[in-house]
Amino acid sequence: MLRIVKDMDDNGEPKKEKKFYYEDSFNADGYKVPAHKSSAKMFCEVSFPREMTDSEIGKMARLAKLMIADSNMLGYRAKFGIKAYTSDHIIRIVDLSPRRGRQFLDKMRRLGVMQLTMRQYRDMQCIEYYINPAYFFAGRRIGVNLYLLFREHLDPILTPYAKDAFWKLANEMVKK
Repeated sequence: MLRIVKDMDDNGEPKKEKKFYYEDSFNADGYKVPAHKSSAKMFCEVSFPREMTDSEIGKMARLAKLMIADSNMLGYRAKFGIKAYTSDHIIRIVDLSPRRGRQFLDKMRRLGVMQLTMRQYRDMQCIEYYINPAYFFAGRRIGVNLYLLFREHLDPILTPYAKDAFWKLANEMVKK
């Protein structure tokens, strides 16, 4: 489809004309999913750890749909911002008993598929779970915090230029 925008002067004469080409949302190739829809991307060259079962990969795929874009944090939008899912929430989502659920979370952390961080929020401590972007990624760009959290898994995938750029950003953050 073509959209033409004309800038007119005071006399109604066209000064400038801009042409924008864009795809129709539906054509013979099918429906184009809007960019704002949630999704998870994957690096095709990265295999899941051998120790993961197909059931565990499926559970992680279910969790990947719950990531907050660009941060890969497992969370949801609430009235006053974004809230992180707790381990109990995650265990219920993947439909496991508390004991098996803790084993699942521990295994995913041990394999580097998932990571947790402790964050001080006002007067309480919050635990946040993040999914390794090498396996599932939500968003357009990997941020420096996510890179630092999963550096040992991302370094073999990323270009030397990207790794250097991340380290420069990290050093700038430390200086501030």
